[in-house]
Amino acid sequence: MNRAGTAIGYRAAAAVVLAIPIVVASTIGMVAVLLTGCAGDASSDAQVLQIGVVAPFSGDYESLGRSVRDSVLLAAEAWNLQGGVLGLEVQVVLEDTACDYQGGRVAAEAAIDEGALFLIGAVCASASEGVAQVATTAGVLQITPGSVNLDLTLDAEGEVRDLVYRIPSVDDDQGAVAARFALEQLGRKRAAVLYAEDSVYGSALARAFVRAFEEGEGAVIKVQTYDQNTELFFETLDAVREQSPDVLYLPGYYDVINILVGQARHFGLLMPILGSDGWHGPGLDLTVTDGAYFTTHYLPEEPRGVMQNWIHLYEARYLVPPDALATMSYDAANLLFLSIEAAGTTDPVLVAQAMGAMVYEGVSGPIMFDENHNPVRPLIVVRADPAGLVYQGRFEP
Repeated sequence: MNRAGTAIGYRAAAAVVLAIPIVVASTIGMVAVLLTGCAGDASSDAQVLQIGVVAPFSGDYESLGRSVRDSVLLAAEAWNLQGGVLGLEVQVVLEDTACDYQGGRVAAEAAIDEGALFLIGAVCASASEGVAQVATTAGVLQITPGSVNLDLTLDAEGEVRDLVYRIPSVDDDQGAVAARFALEQLGRKRAAVLYAEDSVYGSALARAFVRAFEEGEGAVIKVQTYDQNTELFFETLDAVREQSPDVLYLPGYYDVINILVGQARHFGLLMPILGSDGWHGPGLDLTVTDGAYFTTHYLPEEPRGVMQNWIHLYEARYLVPPDALATMSYDAANLLFLSIEAAGTTDPVLVAQAMGAMVYEGVSGPIMFDENHNPVRPLIVVRADPAGLVYQGRFEP
C-alpha cells in the first residue's frame, strides 16, 4: 500500500445499517481514490469526518486488514446514506500497519496527518501498542476490533489510557467463562489445565481459568505445559491421567489442538474438554474434537436476527461470509459513530467519555465498558460436532 494512505469517502449512512442493501459498482483497493455515492452532490469544500483504519494491508496478515477495511467501509457508507455523522460525510483513510510495532506507529501518524481524529485498529498486538502510543500523544481516539492484550488500554505506569478502547473480550474473560461453564453447566469439580510452554496467550488463559475455577470452589489438581512443536504428547497426558481430573482445559490453537485432543482420547482421557477462541478456525477437526467445548466471540449460527441480517449484508457485497474480525470491526465503526453523535462533537476526549458510558447492542453482542475500557459482555460457548459447531449460549465472565 502507498504510505500516503488511501482516502475513501462515501456520500452518506444509516444508524440502522443492517436494513439497507448496499451495492456500489466500484473496487475498494489500495489506491488513493475518493468515492461518493451521489454523483454531482459532493463539493470540494464539503465538511468531512476523517476516520483512520490502521490494519495490515500487506504481507502474511493482509486478509485480516481486508476484514477490518471492508466492514468499516460498509458502516461508513450506510451512515453517509442518512446524512453522515453530525451532518459530516464520513471519509475513511487506510494505512498499513504491516502487523508490527513500528508499522503501527507509522500508520497512525500517517492517518493523523491526513486529518483523522479517530483510529479503528490495529489487529496485531505489537501494532496496536504502537498505534496506542501515537494516538495518546496526539489526542486521538483509538478503538481496536481485534487486539486482546490486557495491557493495551493501560500505559507503562498501569494507568488507563483515556483514548484507547477495544471491542473483543480479553483473555481473562475467556478463562473465567470456561471455568464457570465447567462448574455450573457441566457440574465438574476437579480440573486439569494444559497449555503450550512459552505461550503468552495460553498462560494468560490458564491463569484466568485457574483463578475462576478455584473461586467457584473447584479444585485445579494439575497445571502442566507442553512443547507445541512435538507430535507426541503421551508423557504429558500420562501426568494428567494419573490425577484423574473430571474436566480438562486446553487453551491453544486448532492446529496443535487437533493432535492433542486426538491423543488424549486415544489415551483414555474421556472427560469433557474445554478450549479457547484459538480453536475457532476452518482447520479445527470436528470429528477429533467431537463433544469438546470452546469459548469464542462470534458464531454465524447464533440464533439472533441481527446476526443473520449482517451476514446477508456482508455476503451481498463481498460474496463471502464475514468472519469474527469483520463483525467486530463493523461494531467498532458503528459504536464510534454513535458515540460521536451522543457527544455532539468530534472532540476525541468528549467522544471517548460518551463511548465509555455507552451501552451498545452490537452484531457481535451487547457491549459496555469497564473502568479499563475493556468490554463487559457475555461470551459464546460452542460444542464441536462432526456436523458443525453447536451453539450452547452466551455466558457472563
